[in-house]
Amino acid sequence: MKVSLAAWVLVLLPGVACALPVLKDTTLYTDTAHDCQDVDLTTWQHPTRALLEKNHFQLERIQLCNDGHYPVFHVQAPYDPRGQTKDFYLPLYERMRKANGKWPFALVDNSDAVVVYVSYPKDDGISLNYEGFEAP
Repeated sequence: MKVSLAAWVLVLLPGVACALPVLKDTTLYTDTAHDCQDVDLTTWQHPTRALLEKNHFQLERIQLCNDGHYPVFHVQAPYDPRGQTKDFYLPLYERMRKANGKWPFALVDNSDAVVVYVSYPKDDGISLNYEGFEAP
């Protein structure tokens, strides 16, 4: 059976177009977060941690970046943050605003292979950006 080059391109192209970066190569670790330090999950206490745990997030790792002002929460989330779950996530992000002193943060949802960038513009809104990554 003879297969043309064009046919192979059509077969392989979708995989190339859908290639996602590994987590260390996402915008989170190449542009946004710097000088990240892991916290000791056995001793670290903070209102954000309590809020996430209360909402059924399984905490796997927490990093404090950018002089301790940018937390990165590595979690197993109870729902895909990109799904039809705004009634769950938007109130959570609003409570996180208060718990984290209005500082931005990132959720690395390992169960759905997505980074959620959460920030709070001056107009009291919530700014959300999503970036997929290649699941390990």
